Amino acid sequence: MSINNNKVLIFDTTMRDGELMPGIKMNLQQKITISQLLEEMGVDIIEVGYPGSSQKDFDEVFNISKIIKNSIVCGLASSNLNEINTLAEAIKPAIKGRIHTYTLVNIKNQSKVNKAEVLATIKESVSLARNYCDDVEWSAFDAPRSEPDFLCKSIETAIKSGANTISIPDSLGLALPEDFSQLLQMIFNRVPNIDQAVVSVHCHDDLGMAVDNSLIALSCGVRQIECAINGLGARKGNADFSKVVTEILKQGNYQIEIDTLLMSKAAELIFQITGIGKVK
Repeated sequence: MSINNNKVLIFDTTMRDGELMPGIKMNLQQKITISQLLEEMGVDIIEVGYPGSSQKDFDEVFNISKIIKNSIVCGLASSNLNEINTLAEAIKPAIKGRIHTYTLVNIKNQSKVNKAEVLATIKESVSLARNYCDDVEWSAFDAPRSEPDFLCKSIETAIKSGANTISIPDSLGLALPEDFSQLLQMIFNRVPNIDQAVVSVHCHDDLGMAVDNSLIALSCGVRQIECAINGLGARKGNADFSKVVTEILKQGNYQIEIDTLLMSKAAELIFQITGIGKVK
């Protein structure tokens, strides 16, 4: 990839993963306000919703795609082809759009036939996404609990099929930094075409390790971090946006495009909308 090796991309999932928190719902106007502030802050990728799951999410991704000019507007889809078609339609108005698709790769104790089917699904879904859009991210869902050989083969297949970002999510938030670091090092060492993609992490905070896991990932070669304002997200939430950005900047050897002066404004906006304050 032509990405500057010290540049870290910030992927915000406040609006998509944040709505997986019990009781959290944002309407279109609120999401537009959040998106405009995220763009003003310099967020690289803004994940708005999951268009294949509801008309509400479709309308939000579609309308925000018309408004945002500088940031990449992103939506999520599973490897179901109809969901990818719907997402492609939703991001059509975007100047810069991204299709983010995921496949469950934890299929331990499954037959060779099942593994071949999963690899075929990855190839078909990523190829379809790439036909619609030059910017495709593929997530290895439940990567930490997957069989290493199969995980590496899945990633290699996704890149061959056109994914230019590969996300390694700690989907259940159960990885400890040392284990997560070993997993990432293995991927960088064993996937032959890994240099053709930006590697991303998406860490949940079930054990309170989301920020630590996100930061340790940088030293392994990861160059995109997925996070959320005030740590919003499923269950105990995602890596907290301002903590991640502040800690990366403290290290001094990475380039990051975020206007940190606006982070407290963003935290306050999300608090007003959701009632959830900044992560302590």
